[in-house]
Amino acid sequence: MDNTTTIGEENVVLTGEEKMGGYISKLVFNNGLEISIKENDIVVFVGPNNAGKSQSLKDIYELCDSKKTTTVVKDIEIIKRSGSITDFLDTVSTVDDHGGYKNYSGLGYNIASHTISNYRTNKYFGSTRPLFVTYLDTLKRLTISNPAPLITRKAAKSNPIHYAAFDRTYRKWLSDNFKKAFGKEIIPHTLNGGNIPLCIGDAVKFENEFSDEQERQEAYAEVLDTYKQVQSQGDGIKSFTGILLYLMIDYYCTFLIDEPESFLHPPQANIMGRIIGQTLQEKQQAFISTHSEEVIKGLLDVCPGRVKIVRITREEDSNNFSVLENDRFNEIWNDPLLKYSNIMSSLFHKEVVLCESDSDCKMYSIIDNNIKQSEGMYSETLFVHCGGKHRMAKIIKALLSLNICVKLVPDIDVLNDETVFKGIIEAFGIDWDSVKSSYNTIVSNLHSPKEKIVRNDVCTNVNRICEKSNNQFLSSNELKEIRGTISVISKWDAIKKGGVSALPAGDATVAFKNMNNILKDVGIFIVPVGELECFVKEVGGHGPEWTNSVLETFPDLQNEVYDEIKEFVRMICS
Repeated sequence: MDNTTTIGEENVVLTGEEKMGGYISKLVFNNGLEISIKENDIVVFVGPNNAGKSQSLKDIYELCDSKKTTTVVKDIEIIKRSGSITDFLDTVSTVDDHGGYKNYSGLGYNIASHTISNYRTNKYFGSTRPLFVTYLDTLKRLTISNPAPLITRKAAKSNPIHYAAFDRTYRKWLSDNFKKAFGKEIIPHTLNGGNIPLCIGDAVKFENEFSDEQERQEAYAEVLDTYKQVQSQGDGIKSFTGILLYLMIDYYCTFLIDEPESFLHPPQANIMGRIIGQTLQEKQQAFISTHSEEVIKGLLDVCPGRVKIVRITREEDSNNFSVLENDRFNEIWNDPLLKYSNIMSSLFHKEVVLCESDSDCKMYSIIDNNIKQSEGMYSETLFVHCGGKHRMAKIIKALLSLNICVKLVPDIDVLNDETVFKGIIEAFGIDWDSVKSSYNTIVSNLHSPKEKIVRNDVCTNVNRICEKSNNQFLSSNELKEIRGTISVISKWDAIKKGGVSALPAGDATVAFKNMNNILKDVGIFIVPVGELECFVKEVGGHGPEWTNSVLETFPDLQNEVYDEIKEFVRMICS
């Protein structure tokens, strides 16, 4: 059996059987919902405060021991791997033989041999839980980086620091990953005396010769004595280090990590997400509770196919659960425009309004915030740009699957592409047949006899114009006449600039009103003036420059030029 696994770029010999233990294969929530879990899944719990994210981790940890009364996660299923549990314990533990039974002690556990006799028949891990499952709450992360007791090199390791202190590969992995976030090495000080603190500083290198090894070690210890130690640093460094120390332990099968972003700045939270995703092996899984889009982005940057999102919401005493599976998240994350948008923030907001462009989001968000402030409230709405109409349906489906309140604000020319519009309609759960008749009526009234140009007609007309004169260069009138022969006349241009009021009177207007009522009921709000820029026609331009020009020209948001757009935003964010 190959007992090696990769940590960083190097191979580490596993302590004991290759990935002994097992993995959680199913979660059963308190509302009866069941979700299947793969042995390498990274399950991320998101949602508002007090919804049950952290409690879910506590419940899972309790249930890994035995069937208990829990709050959010009602039960779990565990699939155990083959191998001898006693042989595994012999390799990672200090073993005390008491004649009739053995006592195994090690990193966070003290197990008597007679308590593991039913290991194979027990549905849960029982007393062996500390061998395979680690629960990293904030307190545990902050305290584990305290100096570890000094042990001999061959003694069983009772603290994660011992792995880094006596094995170069673990030590290098720990230091390299710490350096990604803080720019310094982390070094176990094994020459400190009665304990082993973790020191922060540059790698110690000597150029001069020493008379013997003892002298070199003394010089090395003197340098480390001048370095800062992790336990004396801020909570951000201690928490970050605490997670790293447990991620090193390669025999863990399941990691439960509560808010890994705690005390960290956003860039460091992103780095932590990446480290978790890069470190977990194919037979290791994790359950993470987080409020941080940066942690999620870090995970998705390195292992999007492993991430499963579970969004938990709570109404009074009832929990609701929505799941975004690995393949759906992977699909979104492979779109570069969406990857670098703020779509991940959707997971943490009360409602999300999808717009076509970033400039749309900026203006609508400013107006929404102004309205809420005037009412003595704060906005809980996130405006997200989709990078164009053709991405809208994909994002809508993903967010609705997580039970996020989603609204859409497309320009009126979204009606000009039946495939795109139908995709949006169906993503919101509307039966296309319920709006098809109205849609066809609108579109049929917007056709123009010159929407397409016949090639032969263009050739004939251009030749006729060119043959009128023998001059070497075309005159301005001739150029204007040629442009007229190839120009396309589309009523959609007028609709884009004039909005609903530019629709032909009669059937088209009636059909739009009927269809628009259906759209608004599900959260689709077509811009009534055509496009954003038509709300304030006092300022010309388009896109980000237009938005900036409007705000510079009319800095007082109480100005009447904003009345129409405010009415529209109130309808969306009511």
